[in-house]
Amino acid sequence: MKLPSIQQVLQESARTLKRFPFVLATAAVGTIVALILVDYEGQPTASILFNVLFATILGLPLLLASALVAEKRAWHKSTALGINLVCLLLLVAYAFSVPPNIPAAPEIHAQRLLMLTLALALLAITAPFAAVRQQNGFWQFCKSLALRAILTGVFSLTLYAGLAIAMASIDQLFGVDVPERRYGELGLFILGIFATWFFLADVPRDLDALETRTDYPRILKTFGQYILSPMLVVYFVILYAYVAKIIIEWNWPKGWVGGLIFGFASMGIAAYLLLHPVREESENRWVAIAARWFWIAMLPMVVVLELAIWRRVSEYGITEHRYFALGLGAWLAAMALYFLISKTKSIKVIPASICVLALLASFGPWGAFSVSEQSQVARLEGLLTKNQLLIGGKAQKAQGQVAAADAVEISSIVRYLHDNHGYRKIQAWFTESLQQDSAGLGLIDKEPATVVSSLGVEYNTYSVFDGREYGSLTADPAKPINIEGYDRLLAAQHLSAASPEFGSPEDGIACHIDTNLNVLTASVMEAGAATDSTQISLRPLVDSLLSDRTIVNPRGIPPGRMTAETVTPTMKLKVVLRRIEFRKVGDEYEPASYDAVVLYARVPR
Repeated sequence: MKLPSIQQVLQESARTLKRFPFVLATAAVGTIVALILVDYEGQPTASILFNVLFATILGLPLLLASALVAEKRAWHKSTALGINLVCLLLLVAYAFSVPPNIPAAPEIHAQRLLMLTLALALLAITAPFAAVRQQNGFWQFCKSLALRAILTGVFSLTLYAGLAIAMASIDQLFGVDVPERRYGELGLFILGIFATWFFLADVPRDLDALETRTDYPRILKTFGQYILSPMLVVYFVILYAYVAKIIIEWNWPKGWVGGLIFGFASMGIAAYLLLHPVREESENRWVAIAARWFWIAMLPMVVVLELAIWRRVSEYGITEHRYFALGLGAWLAAMALYFLISKTKSIKVIPASICVLALLASFGPWGAFSVSEQSQVARLEGLLTKNQLLIGGKAQKAQGQVAAADAVEISSIVRYLHDNHGYRKIQAWFTESLQQDSAGLGLIDKEPATVVSSLGVEYNTYSVFDGREYGSLTADPAKPINIEGYDRLLAAQHLSAASPEFGSPEDGIACHIDTNLNVLTASVMEAGAATDSTQISLRPLVDSLLSDRTIVNPRGIPPGRMTAETVTPTMKLKVVLRRIEFRKVGDEYEPASYDAVVLYARVPR
């Protein structure tokens, strides 16, 4: 293979710039803005640069879609220019919808950006082929983009690794200070300029000619037939065995089963798309048969998925994640019916329908964000009214103790609103403002603990008894463990009934946990034999943690709060539980495993 010369590379780069001037200009502006934001030192601040950055991120797929449609439809240059200007006006309008204080703004803006980016990326893929019946051309187009994206990723990562190592070498060998942010800036430059330009350079030019192409990488068939298909069978057996269990026990499906169903659906659709061009070959007739049975198998899975998600919705209301899960379930049902009933069975329907749904879910009263916010505000209103904290539409301070379970729910909903939407929907309930001034960021929402405390409710967002089958508590890894008065330390990972022992004679101590994980026995070892031992009961500590309603962050508990100690005439023993995994047994939670640190010392006689 003959490598291109520098002149050829420059000529190809110029052709790419001429072909996609608006896309590359947007990429350049976005990269410059991102570099400025990364280079800024100091506290987070409000800046119009965030508005520009968000708009340029959306501009890349939107302007690419415009350019590709113009090429496919052979639009006049003036028409194409007019469409691009309309796209730019839409991006400007979107930029004004983004708050400049993004570092402190609700997450809804970042989530909407992701949704719109997905929708516009799919638009760029499907729009050029929207009004033509060129299934093979569409497949070839998607294949080319996918392979180019993989190659772009490999080249970009290699370039970044090489340059980053070079920068580190200059720092270490020559004593030239290279600030850490330079590595981030290097990555942004490669992603925004090199990767974008490199990817666009190989976007197919003659889209009509793709319909007659028959080249098919055999690696795709190998991957679809020998990797994805066997995995589909495994998922199929697991999921249908679970469906049988639901029917036999007549139990609600578990929420986590949704992940398996989405995995099954994703692999099935990927295999179908990968094998689509060879489905008519005589040796591959099984593809069409397997595809039909896949869509048939999906329908019962959709029912299980919707029941599992709806159970959580009925208990805790709608959030964005549950909205998307319900929407994807409905979409899977629609796709299954389409590919079972339709005669055309166009694969363009898959990305096009996701594009439309993503756009619809991003805005409006029917969208994911509005529906989720309304649902959680309604739940909060019901809880406050129940506890006489909201009377006549005005918030009141609690006159007595609010039930612990209700306090947890109130705290969790306020935290959700703070993180995702802000307090605009509940501001009318309060006489004082729920916002406060912040240096550099302007007005920001008050902390959830402040809002909840103003109601006379103890702020608490954590409860292990929240309906989950599993739970965990973790000590804050950034906080030190007090080792004063102890001679030796021994760590254990995943201590459980299946793995009850750790330590050895070489360590000078051997430990054993009983079957119920309640009592730990530590034995001092000398010459291979136990010369002394003591026991420490962990169950009181575990029970107190489970019943502690003041725990706010279950992943950052002070180590002292997860510590048990005992002293005998001959030995001191301390156990710090770094992590406790729980499982639900009936209506109670039992410890399933521990990560622990054991400290011990001999008491002088």
